[in-house]
Amino acid sequence: MSGDGSLRFGVECPNYPWEVIRDTALLAEKIGFDSFWMPDHLVGTGVRRWDALHAWNTLCALAVLTKKIKLATGVSDTYRHHPASLAQMAMSCDVLSNGRAILGIGVGEAMNLVPFGIPFDKPVGRTIEAIKIIRRLFIEEFVDFKGKYYDLEKALLRPRPAVPISETEYRSTVPIYIAASSPRTMKVTANYGDGWLPANLVPGEYKINLEMIRETAKKYGRDPLSIDPAHFMYVVVSEEAEAARKAMMLTGKMMLLSRPRILEKIGFKPSTYDFEMTFKLVFPRDGKDWLAKAKELPDEAVEKAPFLFGTPDDIIDKLDKFAKAGCQHFVMNFQVPPRTLKETCQLFAEKVIPHFKQK
Repeated sequence: MSGDGSLRFGVECPNYPWEVIRDTALLAEKIGFDSFWMPDHLVGTGVRRWDALHAWNTLCALAVLTKKIKLATGVSDTYRHHPASLAQMAMSCDVLSNGRAILGIGVGEAMNLVPFGIPFDKPVGRTIEAIKIIRRLFIEEFVDFKGKYYDLEKALLRPRPAVPISETEYRSTVPIYIAASSPRTMKVTANYGDGWLPANLVPGEYKINLEMIRETAKKYGRDPLSIDPAHFMYVVVSEEAEAARKAMMLTGKMMLLSRPRILEKIGFKPSTYDFEMTFKLVFPRDGKDWLAKAKELPDEAVEKAPFLFGTPDDIIDKLDKFAKAGCQHFVMNFQVPPRTLKETCQLFAEKVIPHFKQK
């Protein structure tokens, strides 16, 4: 999906409800989005609703309803399922969709693991081993693997989601996109990833990290342009700039409080780390306090944060900076209520995507 210089656009849906997910996927395919992403959570996030459908089950349902749009997780962790099981889920979606699956992988979040008794230890090391296993299961006849966390002996996955590129080599039809933000995980992306999917970076940081991934890929003997440079972004687009700003303000503050490292990077000291969502637990009972604390953040924090909000022209200007930094695949998470998600996708497709597709 990379290397030709073309820009692609994806949209991530909420975890629930099915009707919104289904209708948005069908519309996204019709109006020009290239990929559709499902968050892979046991528990949704929010103040009132915490519902979540199984990501791969949902994508498999969409596989038989859609015809050309890529179907992806944004992103799956490798704790809730053995890597072989996760590989089979992605492979099944790939078969049902005739080669349109994308497996997004990240280190996971405590909210989907700890309450269910799933150990959340050594997240990076365990994830790296799982990625190595999945990639090999996709393309090798049999897999022997002895690691710190997993042992496989003559393991096989059938049908293999692979196509031959020579008499002895195969290429997987399921790209693995890695949600990498640390030097260690970016190195893994350079070695094993088909795509790079960071989140909430500024253009300068994105460019530096992409250059590092590509240089490292060369050292591994890989074509650096074979790695699709994507970016996950929180977005509000509206015909009226002030309406977009207002819509992003509170939800942006809540996201910043759940990602305090972003606050620190833009020069603000978080008032609390209690709502950090990767390694801490935020339950429905915490929603009221989370909302109250978020309201204490100044508007300036959202304005400086790497979120996108404004008119279509504002969004174009901001996306253009990322395109110049090397991003080729934008994954939009529109911060709007489910009832207005299709309308927002339509506006984005009509006013933003054509600017980049015509280049």
